[in-house]
Amino acid sequence: MQVSKVNTTVPNKINKINKSENINNKQNTSFKGLGVIDTVSLGVANAIENGGLAVSFTLQDMLGTNLPRPIMGLRRNKKENNGEKNFSFAAKEMVREFLTGPSMFIIPMTMLAIGKRAFGEAINVPMKFIKSFGDIHAKQPLNEAGKAITQEEFYQNAFSEMIKNAKNETEPSADTVSKAKDFAQRLVSNIGGSKKEAKETLTSLTDDFVEISKSHAQDVVHTDFTKAAVSANTAAPFKETVSHMMAYANDVVKKAAKQDTSKLTDFVKNTANKKVIGRNVMNVAMYASVLTFLQIIPKLYNKAEGKDNAGLKGLMKEETFNVDANNNKTDKSKPSFGSAEKVVQTLTSDKGFGKIANAFEFSGPNVSFPLLLGIMGGGILIPRTLRAKDKYDREEILRRDLVTCAVMCFAEKELRKGFSKLNETKSGLVLASKDKGFQDKSLPKKIFEYLRPINGVKVMTTDQIISRYTNIGDYNGGIKGFCDFVSGQGGHLGKVMSLTEESQNIVGGLLQAKGITDITKADNNIITTALDEAKDTEAVQRLISLFKDKNNPWVQKAKTLNARFTALSVLVLVPVFLGFLLPAINERATKKRINKEKELKAANNQNSNSTILNSEYLKKHYKENAIFSDMNQFIK
Repeated sequence: MQVSKVNTTVPNKINKINKSENINNKQNTSFKGLGVIDTVSLGVANAIENGGLAVSFTLQDMLGTNLPRPIMGLRRNKKENNGEKNFSFAAKEMVREFLTGPSMFIIPMTMLAIGKRAFGEAINVPMKFIKSFGDIHAKQPLNEAGKAITQEEFYQNAFSEMIKNAKNETEPSADTVSKAKDFAQRLVSNIGGSKKEAKETLTSLTDDFVEISKSHAQDVVHTDFTKAAVSANTAAPFKETVSHMMAYANDVVKKAAKQDTSKLTDFVKNTANKKVIGRNVMNVAMYASVLTFLQIIPKLYNKAEGKDNAGLKGLMKEETFNVDANNNKTDKSKPSFGSAEKVVQTLTSDKGFGKIANAFEFSGPNVSFPLLLGIMGGGILIPRTLRAKDKYDREEILRRDLVTCAVMCFAEKELRKGFSKLNETKSGLVLASKDKGFQDKSLPKKIFEYLRPINGVKVMTTDQIISRYTNIGDYNGGIKGFCDFVSGQGGHLGKVMSLTEESQNIVGGLLQAKGITDITKADNNIITTALDEAKDTEAVQRLISLFKDKNNPWVQKAKTLNARFTALSVLVLVPVFLGFLLPAINERATKKRINKEKELKAANNQNSNSTILNSEYLKKHYKENAIFSDMNQFIK
């Protein structure tokens, strides 16, 4: 949900723009998209951004496999079955698809809900965040009155760390402490309100944090203004960090308030350590539960299909079906731990086992990329292959599921990156973030950065786009900071500024003195210099005001361009390819293999018969020759 920025410290800030300017904004800075198509695209993209992998995977799974594959299953070998529907194969497809995808997210979601009630809300918080919030809490467990700090006071201390890190301060300044106090008060005052009020408050806090980060960033090109760092190795989008902070406070801070103040520091440290270990146990339990259930699914869909491979009906006689029995073995091992402190240090480390533990951590019902690969391999490919009914079934499983896993894990992301690159070239807008030094890399290395599924080039989220293309005068360095961002990330300022007639006229007027008539062909450095030199003029201030609104044309276009391929992929490409083309390819490949085997068998039989006939002829021919030979001997 997007709402207008609310800043309690600077009331009615947006209203400083006069009415005539607002009218001009509406008249001259509208972005015309593709109507309903873009509305649907933005809706799908926003749902995926808000729900993460759980929503993205579920949508692709539902539209690309769950619904179309049973339909294709009914038509399996229809011609060879005299037009009859293949209900057995359709049942197999339905059970397999409707159980696999949803279970990957429903199981951890259910376990987290149960864990939250049984062990406290911190069970939903990632391990690194528990440790970081625990350190902040333990550093100042008492307030000035000598009592355990309240949740609001804890929020203030946590916000102080986030703002301090955003401003690159060694210790929180007086201004940082003041802002943190304001953040905490605003958060607490709206916690008990409606969901709408809570969202508006969180959005308002996010806007103000982005403004702080933007105006103090030492590297305006590569810094993600939407991310809040609680500690040196713990950073996440501000909204997500606040959510973790509140979950920790509702659990540990509440419990600490009931403890003996003389032992409060030790209580906080011990409790945080237990929560980290508990969270790791929950991660392992969720992963093991998902894998265990996925091992059972092949048994269920094979049972729904019946004894024989229904995919072969009409292609060969039933007595020739080859049904294999496969047994799975599980290896259970229990980890051993030393002291809680050492375990926590290991689990939250960026090296060794800690790196692995954090890479395989759940984020709510969402799974990380390494975790997804582990589930795909250990929970889908291996058990399905082992429980294949015959060589034809096994071949189809490998072909179907390898391709499906590759599309789900890699293809959609890489294609989306490529699509954003094409739109960047055409529009001049920066639509994906690149790491430092990207622009200086060779073409093969740049391509590799686009192909990397986790790191490398990342398509910008809606919040990141808003943070970049609103309030451009708040950049560290003013409008020059914004220009440096566009140039440093490979965008084109001339094309960006030509999006609206008014911005084009402003920039064009500044470049006329330099003999440039077409701003879309002007060099980024020339435009940056011209805007920086005129930064205090009314024209440039007017240009900055065009970017104020969160729904300005630049935000609209950037969001829409990124959303189009997401919607195209989820609603069209994935369903068509995975749901219809891939099953058809599997059916055709199996038929082709069986026909070749039949032809080969027939040829072998023919060769065998020919060999027998030739053998009988030779025997007869030899016998006749022998008789004539004897007669000749007799005549002589």
